[in-house]
Amino acid sequence: MSRLVDCRRWAPLPILFLLVGISVLAEEDARPHPEKTIRAVRAVTPPELDGILDDVVWSAAPLASDFTQRQPDEGEAATEKTTVQFAYDDEALYIAVMCYDSEPDKIVSRLTRREDWADRDWVSVNLDPHHDHKTGFYFVVGPSGWQSDGILFDDGNESETWDGVWEAATDISAEGWSIEYRIPYHVLRFSEADEYTWGVFVHREVTRKQERSMWVLHGSEDSGWTSRFGHLVGIEGITPPRHLEVLPFALGRVSLAPGDDDGSRDTDLFGSTGVDVRYGLSSGVSLNATINPDFGQVEADPAVLNLSVFESFFGERRPFFVEGASVFNTPGPDVVGIGGPSTLFHSRRIGRRPQRFGLPDGADEIDRPDASTILGALKLSGKTDGGMSFGVLEALTAPEYALIEETTTDPITGQDTTVQRDHRVESLTNHFVGRVQQDVMKESKVGATMTAMNGEGFAPAYAGSVDAQHKWGEGAYSLFGRVAGSRAGAFDDRKQGYEGVVYFSNWSGVIGGQVYADVTSRDFDTNDLGFMRRANRVQTGGHMQVRIRQPWTLARESGFNLNAWSQWNLDGDRLSRGVNYNNWHELKNYWWIHFGLSRSFERFDDLATRGGPLMLAPAGWQWFGSFGSDRRKLVTFGGHGNGGRAEDGLSTNSNVGVQIGIKPASNVQLSLDPSYSSRHEYAQWVENFDTDGDDEDDRFVFGELDQDVFELGVRGSLSFTTNLSIQGYIQSFVTNGDYTAFKKLARARSYDFTPVSQGDLSENPDFSNRSLRGNIVLRWEYEPGSTLFLVWSQNRNESLDLDDPEFTPFDSVWDSFADDGEDVFLVKLNYWMGL
Repeated sequence: MSRLVDCRRWAPLPILFLLVGISVLAEEDARPHPEKTIRAVRAVTPPELDGILDDVVWSAAPLASDFTQRQPDEGEAATEKTTVQFAYDDEALYIAVMCYDSEPDKIVSRLTRREDWADRDWVSVNLDPHHDHKTGFYFVVGPSGWQSDGILFDDGNESETWDGVWEAATDISAEGWSIEYRIPYHVLRFSEADEYTWGVFVHREVTRKQERSMWVLHGSEDSGWTSRFGHLVGIEGITPPRHLEVLPFALGRVSLAPGDDDGSRDTDLFGSTGVDVRYGLSSGVSLNATINPDFGQVEADPAVLNLSVFESFFGERRPFFVEGASVFNTPGPDVVGIGGPSTLFHSRRIGRRPQRFGLPDGADEIDRPDASTILGALKLSGKTDGGMSFGVLEALTAPEYALIEETTTDPITGQDTTVQRDHRVESLTNHFVGRVQQDVMKESKVGATMTAMNGEGFAPAYAGSVDAQHKWGEGAYSLFGRVAGSRAGAFDDRKQGYEGVVYFSNWSGVIGGQVYADVTSRDFDTNDLGFMRRANRVQTGGHMQVRIRQPWTLARESGFNLNAWSQWNLDGDRLSRGVNYNNWHELKNYWWIHFGLSRSFERFDDLATRGGPLMLAPAGWQWFGSFGSDRRKLVTFGGHGNGGRAEDGLSTNSNVGVQIGIKPASNVQLSLDPSYSSRHEYAQWVENFDTDGDDEDDRFVFGELDQDVFELGVRGSLSFTTNLSIQGYIQSFVTNGDYTAFKKLARARSYDFTPVSQGDLSENPDFSNRSLRGNIVLRWEYEPGSTLFLVWSQNRNESLDLDDPEFTPFDSVWDSFADDGEDVFLVKLNYWMGL
């Protein structure tokens, strides 16, 4: 078959011309907003932190009260009055917020653990102590005393991965509810000055009315965030502290694993100590370090069965690596339909499952650690007064060994001897990542990133990039570009590669979107310390959105999206081309719906044969939809579904699931998420053969696969106080796969096959697996920053009879509770010391 015509690869270009035209026409919409200012007063006596605003300082501090609705009626005055006041002393900033309520008995005051968002009333105070109009912190409090916090960056992005040690108290009265904050200066990290001007932004949520009001209105069509803040003035005569935080911990762990076939259990007792340290080197620079960390309280990854050629991606959940991770991020396009650009740093590579070195020929693996031990890690990050932000992370992981079994034959007697021994599968390894970014002009920046992995017994891997982003129109329009390079591979097979990315976006106004393009060379590789799906590609794409942000006939808010994309390899073979239309709506009753349709066109797949020739992939259709009920209700309900079929009708897929949430009390939350999916794949790769003995595969075997998957997730949480809670989850995963009609690819660049016998295969590829994973975590913050964890976790896996792979999901879920597995009981205690 001849190469597919590639003239349509430029399909996204009309969207580009449209967006550029919109940006020109909309420049007049980039209008400045009126600024507001509030003055803080010095507190001779700090207020008593009880949530009751009867302290002397609050009678003297100016009030800010002119709040405006963002929703549901944007621009109108808030229906419930809110006032905010600021005070300070030599140690901390104090904030008083009074949330008047005409129906105080209807205040929604849910009790959950810190950072666990639920439907409740709340107030968020945002601060920009650097006053750079790009970065800052937010502090959220609910009527029950619930707290959440996080960092602001890039004038519109936020991350709740940062946890500061600060205090707040609340009180509910006949007038409404009130808050008193105490935020120590060491939390805010600001530069010394005679008199300070900080950015400030306050907004309030009244859940029963779905009303959000703001002291400084950030409209639905406004871009940016931190750059829209008002100003906090009047603070003077204070000095930003250099602060040392030490968090030592001790833990004990008991693991119970299946023993011999007699049903016994192997018991492993383990104890450990370690320490986390944070030190404010200067007003804008901090050092975080961890020695011998343990993340036993972190929830395990969900079970998956991946039959694709691409690696599964799992997000980061470990606190040390999650906190402050945004400093290592670079901007990137919101890619639809195809894989996005590479990531130079993916922190899950640090402490990964040991896999550096393979097993000796003929050896069988008995056991292998689930993760590499992190001996220690150090992170230096900050931002200078000149607008330069930076981050450096260094981590060291220990050598790891697998237990293997080998059979050797005595050359004299001919007697076989089977022995078990340790075999090194991961070496002592150092991981490094560094990023620096400089603010330029008003809203733009340039940056660079470098990563390196070095260790014993393998060649080092390096990657680096430089990038630039220019914004204009008060941040409404953005042009970004990045060039990256890598050097990786074995000592005798070193490879170098490159990647280039460019995109333009405009997400403000009624019509917005983006266009993007990137190119990746054949030998570009960041997977040692980063994450990427594939190399050897060029891709372009566009996304246009029409967003109706005000109520109309059918909905309160709506969005209509059109996407187009195209991808080909460096040989010019088209790998992907498609279009997608989808829309979403928040209805008048606060339910929401989302649905759409995708069309993919005929293409080539250069990875389907796992190293062999290209294979043609037929065109197809895919539909999808989801919905959800009003999240304020005690019982919420949602669902999703999708399905598709190849144009020739030979392959089909479908998936359906529901989500049920129950809030039987203000401190209890339950959820149930069952889903079922099935697919019939006409040509699923099975294995390759070298039939002529030239050390190159020449037979590429596929089969028709019928696969069923059932997943069930159950979660629950119970909060006794704002500082004491228990959470649990369990995930059941059941899948069956039945292969029939085995065949080999008849010729390259085709979708034609020749039948082969199942007897020609090396093994039966059918599968039938089930797993059960879960944990229960009791978390008690017995003092600010100090926590006790009690954890039980379990992991059970079972491979079932391949001769009768009947799919019985409900029986399998029930039976999985009796499967052999590992149970782990852990106690972890840390203690926060601020020096």
